[in-house]
Amino acid sequence: MKPIHQNPQVTVRSSTGFTLIELLLVITIIAILAALTISGMGYAQQAAARNRTLAALSAIKSGLETYKEKFGEYPTPKSPSETGAFGGGKTMVTGGAIMLYQALSGDGSDAINLGQNNGGSSSDGKVDTDELQNKVVGELPKAMVYHAASSTVYLLVDGFGRPFQYQKGSETDTINASSYDLWSYGTAPETSIPSSFPGLDEKKAKSATWIKNW
Repeated sequence: MKPIHQNPQVTVRSSTGFTLIELLLVITIIAILAALTISGMGYAQQAAARNRTLAALSAIKSGLETYKEKFGEYPTPKSPSETGAFGGGKTMVTGGAIMLYQALSGDGSDAINLGQNNGGSSSDGKVDTDELQNKVVGELPKAMVYHAASSTVYLLVDGFGRPFQYQKGSETDTINASSYDLWSYGTAPETSIPSSFPGLDEKKAKSATWIKNW
C-alpha cells in the first residue's frame, strides 16, 4: 500500500483568535449599542422630569386656588420685582418665586405682602403651631422644595431642579391679567433664560420650552 502524501499546496488554518478587523467590528458594534442605550436613558430622564414638573405645576395651581378661597385673593409677593441668582447664577429667581413656598406651606410669611401687618416671619423648614392657620396644602414632596445652606429662603422647584416663577395678575407684564402667571424654565437652555424679570413680549417670545399656565 502506497503512503498517502499531503498536497504541499494545501494548508490547514487552525487559529482560534480574532483578526484585527473582526475585533474592531465588535468594538464598533458595542459602541453603537452603548450610544443608543445612553440616548434612550437621557430621553426617558427628560420625559420623567417633565412629567414631574407638570404634576408639580398642577399641585401649585390647586394650592393657589385654595389660597384665594381662604384669603380672598391670590398671594402678592412682598418684593415682586426682586431678582437674584440661583444655582450658581444659571437661573433667575424672583420675589414671587421666593413667596410661593411660604404662601402654600404656611412656613413663614416675610416674602408675602400682608398689607399693614407686613413684617412676617422667616421660613425654617417646618410649619409651627402658630403657622398652621396659613397652611393651604398638605406636605410638599421633598423633591419640590429647595433650600440653600445658611439661608432662610425656600423655593419650589420643578423636575429639572429649577425654581417655579410667579407673577400676580395685577402686576405689570402679566399674560393672565386676572389671575397670575406661573412658570418654570424647564428644558430651556441657560442662554435663553433672562437675567432680569421678563417683560410681556419676552415671555411670549421665549416661552416655547417653558412649562407654564398660559
